[in-house]
Amino acid sequence: MPGPPPSVLDPWLKDEPLACPCGRAHRLGRREVLLGRGALDGVADAVGRAAGPRASLLLVADPDTFAAAGARVARDLARAGHPLRGSVFPAAPHADDAALSWLRERLGGGAAPDAIVAVGSGTINDLGKALAAELAVPLVTVATAASMNGYLSPIAALTVGGLKVTVPAEPARALVVDLDVLAAAPRQLAAAGFGDLCSKPVSGADWVLASWLSGEAPCPVALSVADEAVARARAAAAGIAAGEGEALAALAEALLLSGISMMLAGTSAPASGGEHLVSHYLDMSAAGWERAPYLHGEQVAVGTLASLSLYRRLFDAAGRPAPDAPAPDDPPGPAFDALHAHLDEAARAELEREAAAKRELAGGRGPRAVRAAAGWDALAERLAPLLSARRGLDDDLAAAGTPVRFAAIDVTRPRAAHALRAARHLRRRYTVLDLASDLGWLDAWADEIAEELA
Repeated sequence: MPGPPPSVLDPWLKDEPLACPCGRAHRLGRREVLLGRGALDGVADAVGRAAGPRASLLLVADPDTFAAAGARVARDLARAGHPLRGSVFPAAPHADDAALSWLRERLGGGAAPDAIVAVGSGTINDLGKALAAELAVPLVTVATAASMNGYLSPIAALTVGGLKVTVPAEPARALVVDLDVLAAAPRQLAAAGFGDLCSKPVSGADWVLASWLSGEAPCPVALSVADEAVARARAAAAGIAAGEGEALAALAEALLLSGISMMLAGTSAPASGGEHLVSHYLDMSAAGWERAPYLHGEQVAVGTLASLSLYRRLFDAAGRPAPDAPAPDDPPGPAFDALHAHLDEAARAELEREAAAKRELAGGRGPRAVRAAAGWDALAERLAPLLSARRGLDDDLAAAGTPVRFAAIDVTRPRAAHALRAARHLRRRYTVLDLASDLGWLDAWADEIAEELA
């Protein structure tokens, strides 16, 4: 049987208020994490503690995750006396409204289960979160890959009507991470998890940037937890590529810490900035571009290097007059024409609301640009410590086997430049993409960065 949760996670898994310099008393709720070799041995007991000894369950998996761990989980839960319904997708699903509708159909209009057991990684985890929230029942997740940092995040990322959205969602009440299962997964998945995790230098800087603009302060504890997560994983980059057990354990712990940082913040901001918007835009444009979406973390890694390149150019350009910025605040316009064809009416309206909110943020583009130019030295001083973590990041990503160029994720130079210009309109969240645009640099720099990271 697996032992207690690793000490690095233990302080965050208790249902106790955590006083914080940000002024909030964080309370994350009691959660159980079984992490280690043989952790699957404890899945039935974990489900019993989370949902009750004879709780009725709906198991959610896809063919690959069912083969990796789902069949074993289903057998153990049945032996423990849990009434069990299975919903194994016939093929790997997308985390979208169609997949959620398919799961609802599996319920058949009968009584809701007492809990959801999601066996999988990113997509299955998000679908499990969304369905558990809809049914108001606890979620137990069995991880099958170290491919993303969302296992303990307070959101689910879904595509609704063609639009990528994030919705609030309660993380799993119990999480089972068997390192033997993770080691058996394709190594590409761990490399993608490393890429998702390494967005922190950008996402943290973007959070500080947005907080500076709004006059608020980001949570320092959430930032420090996210920092620790990235440091632990980067130290194991080469071992991740080789599939070494200790490196995968370090990566798994780091991914869970990253999720905890989001729980502390109450938002995905510590781990998701402009680089995630680039990945979301690539996902949403895939159909129109006749391009198969790549793994989330693979796209995020390239988006991270692009955002870091934007920050470097901003620091280099400090003190130089910016070119004339387009006026007034620019709506999405032609940048979204191709994308709109793949959105339904509700999704188009939501996209327009997000873009409108961005245009009005902090008084609009002109006031934002004036404030940034006038306060650049103070802002740069706050951003510099966060961005210092970028040193050697591209080497670490490459060492872990994570893509570092747009060509590696099948994005041409023109499409890369287009994504860098357009992705900022997907959310009202302010990022380096917006700052570069406000100061009049984004249009030219998008072409340069697309060439640099071709």
